[in-house]
Amino acid sequence: MRQYFLILADAELELVPTRIVGERCVLNSARARNKVPEKMMLDASHHHPAFGKLPDGDRRGRPDIAHMFLLLSLDSDVNAEGRLRVFIHTRNDDVVAVKPETRLPPNYIRFVGLIEQLFDQHVVPSRENALLELRQKVPLATLVEALKPDSVIVLDPAGERTPLEGAIASAEGERVVIIMGGFSKGTFSSDMRKLKARRISLGERMLKVWTVSSKALRALEAGESVPEPSPKPTKKKPAKSTAKKSSGARRARKKPEA
Repeated sequence: MRQYFLILADAELELVPTRIVGERCVLNSARARNKVPEKMMLDASHHHPAFGKLPDGDRRGRPDIAHMFLLLSLDSDVNAEGRLRVFIHTRNDDVVAVKPETRLPPNYIRFVGLIEQLFDQHVVPSRENALLELRQKVPLATLVEALKPDSVIVLDPAGERTPLEGAIASAEGERVVIIMGGFSKGTFSSDMRKLKARRISLGERMLKVWTVSSKALRALEAGESVPEPSPKPTKKKPAKSTAKKSSGARRARKKPEA
């Protein structure tokens, strides 16, 4: 049975960086939640006024992207069949490994609290039952190598324009890794040259991460049922009949004797 590994790469999922923990918007958010600023998730919805002091500030602080990605992936048919493993790789090379049976809260605020707990304890809910596990200092290339894939597909707007279902159907081997970006704008910050991957484009326009997730999951469910194109059959000329007419037929055409 083919196994798929879906990776949300370079996701903007991180704790509040040290350089902005003293900003007013961060302190107000921490006070309202009764949290230590350093242990809060960076969230553009609340901390955007301080983003001018952060590199790549126009794309950071998007836990909502990871939340939507996980909800879609874990509720997919391919995950219910036990053929999917999901990972989140962040801009800081943190990796969240998610077990297939995990049931995440659909409420965004509860999800943020759960991920903050994960970054604090490294496992959730417990070491005996680690549904979510955090591994730190794991570059994307190292994660992919650890999965021992037979094929790697990267969803990239600059890639090859071809149906994703067909690319998955023709992928070699039983272990297939599919990588998609976890950011709202820009491109991958990881060095993608280290991956021996086939790059596939889903279209000319930039798509939202949840749209890409939906298309990727649909392709995984349908990819194996896509038949390989077969050569067109050549038309054969009808064979000429070589059967000889019977002598009885010849006799029937003879004129009767006078």
